[in-house]
Amino acid sequence: MDSLEEILPIYEVGSSRIALFADSEMRMNVVRFGVRESSMVLDLGSGPGTLARAASEAGGTVVQLDVSRKMLERSPGSDRIQAVFEALPFRSGAFDSVIAGFSLRDARDLLSAVGQIRRVLRKGGRFAFCDLGKPDSFVRVLAVAIYLRVVVPLIGMTAGGRKGFAFGSLFDTYVLALHNSQLVALLKLFFTDVRLDAKQAGAAIVVGCVA
Repeated sequence: MDSLEEILPIYEVGSSRIALFADSEMRMNVVRFGVRESSMVLDLGSGPGTLARAASEAGGTVVQLDVSRKMLERSPGSDRIQAVFEALPFRSGAFDSVIAGFSLRDARDLLSAVGQIRRVLRKGGRFAFCDLGKPDSFVRVLAVAIYLRVVVPLIGMTAGGRKGFAFGSLFDTYVLALHNSQLVALLKLFFTDVRLDAKQAGAAIVVGCVA
């Protein structure tokens, strides 16, 4: 969280460069799958509100949730909640959709977080997110790890000087992340339909689930 708050002024610019400018299209794919006109939407790890704005434009009523108050203060939305994924402060079945943009891997306890997401979704609701992916191939995992460890801090520096080195914390979350196939297996414990679209040789993923 400290790393994210440090790079807040350059968060969107740096993130876009690190994703090789594929982030906007990935977020739009999340919205296309997850958001319907007049749906009640929960945006997990909403950050400065980038994904929430797209969901609102698609006709959703969006509640933004983030662990960082500083992130929420940067967001233009009015419905903002400071909380963690593992203890969502909402009644069961409260939302038609849950979406997340490059944030789910930050859960301290992914199993609990996904269980909470399923709980707050109504039956037939949709969960969609985009994130870093972790390929099943060892060679690809190693290539992505080198990119995150070596190249990403340099990209961050071009976006915001010394503060940009904080983007290097992406490597730490990547080391702990599940492989793509393991993530799908976990999601299938809670959702009847799970679709994972791997991009950039599996280093980026867009996932759609139906409750």
